[in-house]
Amino acid sequence: MIPKVYNQVRVQEIINIMKHSSARVVVVFSGEGELNPLLNVYMSQNITGIQWIACLAWVTASLFTGSEFYPFLGGTIGFSVRQGQIPGLGDYLMSVNPLRYPSNPLVHELWGALYGCSLYPSSSSTQASSQLPPCTGLEPLQEQHSAYLNTSSPRVSYNVYKAVYAIAHSLHNLISCKPGKGPFHNSSCADATNIQPWQLQHYIQEVSFTISGEEVNFDAQGDAVPSYDVINWQRGAAGNIEFVNVGRFDGAKQSGKELFIQEEAIVWTGHQREASCTQCVFQYMQCPLLKFCRVKWR
Repeated sequence: MIPKVYNQVRVQEIINIMKHSSARVVVVFSGEGELNPLLNVYMSQNITGIQWIACLAWVTASLFTGSEFYPFLGGTIGFSVRQGQIPGLGDYLMSVNPLRYPSNPLVHELWGALYGCSLYPSSSSTQASSQLPPCTGLEPLQEQHSAYLNTSSPRVSYNVYKAVYAIAHSLHNLISCKPGKGPFHNSSCADATNIQPWQLQHYIQEVSFTISGEEVNFDAQGDAVPSYDVINWQRGAAGNIEFVNVGRFDGAKQSGKELFIQEEAIVWTGHQREASCTQCVFQYMQCPLLKFCRVKWR
C-alpha cells in the first residue's frame, strides 16, 4: 500500500518487493502526488524492465512527462477519461477577461493565477492578495499561458461539456412534461419552479444524445455508460513522454466487444513491441478504471 503521507521505510519496502519479485507487471491505483515519491526512489535505484499499468488518476499526469522518466515509465498503459473536441472553446477562452465578467470571482482568480496580480488590491480582504502587484484586466494572453489556451486534446473539460449537455437535455424533458402524463405519483410532473434532485435523476437516467460524434447514455442508476481511451506512454521527438491513444473501452458495446486495442501501435516497456494483451480482468477499486489488460511476455 503506497502511503498517502511519505514514509521512507514503507516506500523502500515496496521498492524491495519490486526488485526481488519475479512479477514484471505492476498495477498502480494511486494519485500522482502519492506516487511521485515512490517513483523518485524507484528511479534513483535504476530499476527498469517493469511494465506499469496506470489507473485513471495518473495515466495522463504531466508531472511524469519529462525525458528523465522515459527509461523507467516508457510503455506505461492505462485507461483515461475519453478525449473529445469542444467547438468554440478556444475562441471563448481568448475572450474571457475581468472587463467582460466584472463580478465573477472565478475570472478574478484566473487572472490572478495567470499574471500573479490582484485586480482590486485596495479592496482585498486578504493579506496575500494585497501583497500582489495590481493589474488592470487588460493584460493580453500570451504564449506562456499555453496550458490555459491549449484545447487540442481536452479530457476532463470535454466530460464537463458532456455533463452540461446531459443536464440541459434532462431539464428540457422535465419542463416539457405534459400534466397528467408525467412519470411520478399519479402521473404527475415535476414543479419546474421547485425541482427536486431525485426528479432530475429520473430524467438523466432516460436521456440519450449524440455530441461530437459520441453517443451519450445513462444506466438505471443514472451513471454514464463508461467510455475510456486506452493510453500508452511513448517517446516523443524531444525524448519526453507523449500520451498516445491505442484503443478504447466502450461500455455500450455488446459483451465481449467493449474493448478495442491496436496492438501494433503499442510500445511496451524497454521500447518493445512484442508483448500482447491477451486477457481483460474486471476491477472495481477507487480509481474509476473498469478494466485493465494483463500482459503476457513471450
